[in-house]
Order: sequence, then C-alpha cells, then structure tokens
Amino acid sequence: MTLRNILSTLVLLALSQQLLTQPAHAHGGEDHSHDPAPLAQATGEQPRRLSDGSLYIPKSAQHLWQLRTSLVKAAQLPQQIELQGKVIVDPAFAGLVEAAQLGVLSAGPDGWPTLGQLVKTGQVLAYLQPVDTTLDRSNQQALLAELDAQIALAKDRVQRFSTLGALVPRNELTTAQIELKGLQARKNFAAKGTGGGIAVVAPVSGVVSTVFKQSGQVVDSRDALFQIIAPDQLLVEALAYPALPAHAGLSLTANSHASARFPAAAESQDSHAYQLSFRGQSLQLQQQAQPLWFDLQEQGPETSTDLNVGQPLLVEVATGRQINGMAVPRSALQKLDNGETAVWVHQAPERFIAQKVRVEPFSASEVVVVSGLHDGDRVVVQAASLLAQVR
Repeated sequence: MTLRNILSTLVLLALSQQLLTQPAHAHGGEDHSHDPAPLAQATGEQPRRLSDGSLYIPKSAQHLWQLRTSLVKAAQLPQQIELQGKVIVDPAFAGLVEAAQLGVLSAGPDGWPTLGQLVKTGQVLAYLQPVDTTLDRSNQQALLAELDAQIALAKDRVQRFSTLGALVPRNELTTAQIELKGLQARKNFAAKGTGGGIAVVAPVSGVVSTVFKQSGQVVDSRDALFQIIAPDQLLVEALAYPALPAHAGLSLTANSHASARFPAAAESQDSHAYQLSFRGQSLQLQQQAQPLWFDLQEQGPETSTDLNVGQPLLVEVATGRQINGMAVPRSALQKLDNGETAVWVHQAPERFIAQKVRVEPFSASEVVVVSGLHDGDRVVVQAASLLAQVR
C-alpha cells in the first residue's frame, strides 16, 4: 500500500467518527433528546381500566354488550319508604280443612286429593271413619236394642188402635203414629254413628295447596287435613315499625301509591313490579310492628302465577312528602368493592367512570339519587354490571 492510500484511509475514518459524535437534529434544528416521553393513549378494540380508574370501552364493545345510557334530570319526587312484606292468602277465599273427631281417613269418590287439584265448595275430599272404644260400641248397641224394643211397642199400639177403630179417640191414634215415626228416626240417626264414614268436604272453591295427611292415617280432633286457597285472591302483608322516624306518622288511604318487587342483590331492567292498593292496617302491634294489608291489582295472568304464599317481597309505600333528586332505574346501581353504591357515568364517547351516589327508594323499578350526580349527567342504565368486570 502506498503512502497516498494510507493517508486517504485515515481521513475517511476521521470524518466518520465526527459524524457519529454529533447530536441528532430534526424539524429545522429542534433538539428532542431531553423531551419527556409522550403519555400512553387508550387505543385498540380491547376494553380496559385506565390509570385514573375510568374505563375505556370501544364502540364495538358497547354495541356487543347492548350498553344503554340515559340523561338524568333533577326534580321534586314523592318520597317512598321500603317495607319488608310477604304474600299471604285472603282469609275470605281460603279454607283449612280439619278433622272433626278421632278417626281413620279414607279416599273420597275422586281419589285422594293432590297438590294443585281444583276443587269446588262442598266437594267430598275424603271420608273420616270414627274410631270408637269398646265401651262406646257397647253403649251404641244397647241404645239400638232399646230403640228396637220401643219401636216394636209403638207399632203394636198403632195396630191395636187402628183395629179398634171408632172405639179409640182419633187423637190417641195420631199420637201413637207420631211416636212411632220419632223412634224410627232416632234409630236411623243412631245407626249412622256406627260404622258410617263422615264426609270431609271443601269449604271454599280453589286449589289444594297443602296435603297434611295420608289415606289410612289415624287423626285426632282438630288435626289439619288439607289447605285450599284461591290463587287469584292473594294479599301482600307488610310490616311498618312506628318507632322508626321514616315510619312515624305514616298515613295510608285507599289511594296511596304502593308497589312490590322481589328482593335481589342486583335488579335487572325488566324486573316485574306489582302494583298494590291499600286495604287496611292493624291497630295491634305484632313484635313492635304494625301489619299493613295490600291488594294486588290486576295486571294480567302473571300476577297470580308468579307469586306463591309466603314469598318475601319488598314493598315501596309513598309517605306523602317530596324530596329533591334524580330518578334512575335500579339496573343502574352497582356495588363497589368497599360495599358503597355507585353508578357508571358516560363522560366521553368511549370513557366511563364510577360515581358514588346516595339513593332512596322510589318504586319497584326505580330509585332516587339524592347526592352524587349532577343535572344532565348521562348514566348507564343497561349492561352496567358488565362494566364492573373490566380490569
């Protein structure tokens, strides 16, 4: 290698090292080597929880979940209180069949009654064969023997008076005939008490709700045998505690607004509400509570088929006072990890945030938010439970 080649190589190496050690420039000489890193943006089609606690839900996920929102408006609304209630039978349309005396049960003409069987008033459900002691049977047989003797004497007297004809006064013959008929009637009634079964009949028309005994079972007097109810004649009983401030001075009339719903931790939007009308209240406390009775208003065939006697219900009753708040569906309410109640507020097209609220009862399907929301907020009313599962 010549001296010229060696010098050319050294010059090229020096220029390359100088270019590598110079700072990088861009956009007309602006130096970005010390600028902070840009913040991460929520992009993509995957729902996620952001660092500030809000949720990023893309439009595609909102459509898939059928997520729906609604604007809330502040207004004056009637205050409601929530009472614990249950379904009971209407005493006027229910019957409890009991045994009249000691005896053995046997099936009626239509067989042994079963659950759900339709029966009518006066229908024979079973027969009760009385169980008599040896002394009872002996006394019964002695009575029949005595009646037989008296009947024989009465027949002979009537026959003698009839033979004598005009020699016997007419009134004596009539008296003897009446005595004979009376003795024969006594014997018939006495004979029915020996070996004859007693018919057990339905006191009301309805459905056999409970069967307490079996065919062939020995029952005592006043033992319950069957219970019959009319499924379309049910009542709702609620308990009000006058000692509580919310219940104090509660005055109800026939026009008082009330509704009932099934108790549940999370209410669905289509949960059925039962409209009630006030019937009456007791003037006697039961375990420090005042029983209130409500009639179920006619709302179609599901009113009777969805309810069972003894089923617990939550009853909302209007107090007659007004409160300021915003009505939202119960389906919008969610429980946070710490147990507090919250709703999801739609802050941006794809951003949602949980807002803690304080609510009061309003109806079977709605509550009143008294704090935590602002007039005009957009609240998630459908698929809110899915938002809480986003991590």
